[in-house]
Amino acid sequence: MWNIFNKKNKAHGFDLKVLFKNDISLLTLDERWNGLFKNMEKTNDITECENRIKELLKEQSRLITETKDISIKKKECMDSIIRLTTEVFDKNNKEAHTKMQECEKSIVAINKKMEENEERLLDIPKEIREENLQLLEYTVKLVYFSIRENQLRVSELDKEIAEAKEKLKKMIEERELLAEDYSDTYSYFHDLLGKDELQKLDEIYFSK
Repeated sequence: MWNIFNKKNKAHGFDLKVLFKNDISLLTLDERWNGLFKNMEKTNDITECENRIKELLKEQSRLITETKDISIKKKECMDSIIRLTTEVFDKNNKEAHTKMQECEKSIVAINKKMEENEERLLDIPKEIREENLQLLEYTVKLVYFSIRENQLRVSELDKEIAEAKEKLKKMIEERELLAEDYSDTYSYFHDLLGKDELQKLDEIYFSK
């Protein structure tokens, strides 16, 4: 059913380039967005897109933490180099020289890693926004498809309710007619036979 719906509405999707300029809140963290699915099942597209956003957020958080950690390590290496300077250049301490070289190599590796992290951290927000807009498109399609289905069901129910009302009206009219006939007939036999004879007939015909 969803494949058919998506094919029919493919030409009417969002212009993501236009929406990209707007400040769309992160849907996966929006309580109102999550509330949409209390009585509505997510499609596979929505679930997959939601998971991709979660993974991007996890990656972003990991890289930020990692960058902070290696920044601390870089400072420790730089502090070590400063402390080793006298030993290396004034005393020509070979062990200190080796430690200094190790620190310098660590700093080069850290700088490279920090540069990679910074580049990735610049890309992730854009990827999150793109996924978020894609998620919005999938959500709108689902919601409006659901609304359309609900409207059709409401129309069916309105028809059934109207038919039920008409049937109820006829049943009430029939009941009133039967009750009136019963009352007139009973009154006639009451006058014709008298109370005592009518009571005997009641016991014969109406007794369990």
